[in-house]
Amino acid sequence: MTTPQPTAFVMVSTHHGPLLVNRHDYVLTASGGGGVGYELFNMSQFEMDETAFMKRLLDLRRQHRGDGVVALDVGANIGIHTVEMARHMHGWGSVVAIEA
Repeated sequence: MTTPQPTAFVMVSTHHGPLLVNRHDYVLTASGGGGVGYELFNMSQFEMDETAFMKRLLDLRRQHRGDGVVALDVGANIGIHTVEMARHMHGWGSVVAIEA
């Protein structure tokens, strides 16, 4: 019989909505911790300034080219940017997310 291991993935309630996060997704440095998982577990959000800037860029694209905007999230990891873009562009754009 093998020793049971705790699951790596857990559902986390975040500012971005519920997300499936690997509880080992963090980096410890001399100044503290970091990484997507670390920030979600400790602050319930990730890079809010970055996602706000991304949404402004999408709005400009729509303003100049109209509906039908397609955004790419290449290296989607947990999907923070995917979720934020899809929610923002609901009804006028789409998102393609790729994670290796």
